[in-house]
Amino acid sequence: MTTIFYVDPELVIALNKKVIFVNPNDLQIFKEILLPEDLTKCGLTEGAGEDQDQDDEKTKQNKTKEMPTIQHVKMSPNRQLLALTTAGQKAVLLYTLRPEHAKLVSVRGLARASSALTFSKDSKRLLVSDKTGDCYEYSCEDYVAAPKLLLGHLSIVYDILWSPAEKYIITCDRDDKIRVTNYPQTVDIHTYCLGHKEFVAAMELLNENVLMSISGDKTLKLWDFEKGEELRSINLPAPGIKMTVKTKAPGKYEVSVLLHQPNECVVQYEISHDQEGVWSFSSGDVLSFPDVICCGLTYAEERLYVVGVVDDHLTLRLTANSPAAPENWLNMVEEQFKELTWTPEDISSWFKKKFDNVSEYLERKKRRIEEKQK
Repeated sequence: MTTIFYVDPELVIALNKKVIFVNPNDLQIFKEILLPEDLTKCGLTEGAGEDQDQDDEKTKQNKTKEMPTIQHVKMSPNRQLLALTTAGQKAVLLYTLRPEHAKLVSVRGLARASSALTFSKDSKRLLVSDKTGDCYEYSCEDYVAAPKLLLGHLSIVYDILWSPAEKYIITCDRDDKIRVTNYPQTVDIHTYCLGHKEFVAAMELLNENVLMSISGDKTLKLWDFEKGEELRSINLPAPGIKMTVKTKAPGKYEVSVLLHQPNECVVQYEISHDQEGVWSFSSGDVLSFPDVICCGLTYAEERLYVVGVVDDHLTLRLTANSPAAPENWLNMVEEQFKELTWTPEDISSWFKKKFDNVSEYLERKKRRIEEKQK
């Protein structure tokens, strides 16, 4: 998987085994991280992330075949830590980023592949959800502490957030639900935000009370998440996969949504609310990226970057309405990943599979009745 996000002054791009931290305003690479080839040599417990009922010979074969690759990446709010999760040898890796070079300080195993992660506001805790719907809390102070299971869904969790005051953990899943869970008493569910008809792919907090979500049902919704009430809903041109938000002024935002469709794969909206709390949206501007399979996007200052794949290799593009990048800057970034091939995730598997066994039953019943009448 690929990840792109901006934390001033660094644009962070990750793919396969490599993470780079670049300056978007000149040809400077602040630092880079190369994933170790064997995490067991860095402290990962033998057998971590693998089914325990496998015999020793099969486990050894899997380890020789499966190399760790980057799944998800997140920087802590204090900019001191970077967390990344891996596939192959499933693990959570924690790096310190200051003063200069990134240093690996923790490798802890994952039972299953990760699906999302986020830091707490004080950067002392890390939430990691996996593809079975479980969510674990990892300490970012005790680097060897075992994770704590906080909550679980019945399907894969696609995004996870803390509420601003960290009273709640907000999760969204493949079963079109947004769940608001009390924290730290996570056995209690505070409320649900219900209204989507397909998977909920991503969420963003606009302020202390308002949550924005996008879904495979081609809608973008605003919620009062503490009350579980829908505030506003608009239709998207296609299913929404990812989004990024830029605050333009108090109460005014620009949101860009990555769409699950070729070519015209990004749509932009201006969002604002008045003094009475009524939200309004501009008509969406659809942006086109021909021949690129778009996989991620982020704002960095006044620019909107879109990362994608062309001929199995990473490509980085700027939207037409963004200020131009420094000369040769985009080529410089792409050169960092030229040795890495990449096949994007098949998003079609996120949609619900519908099975119709009623029609077949009614047809058989009809034939039985006809035969009986004869």
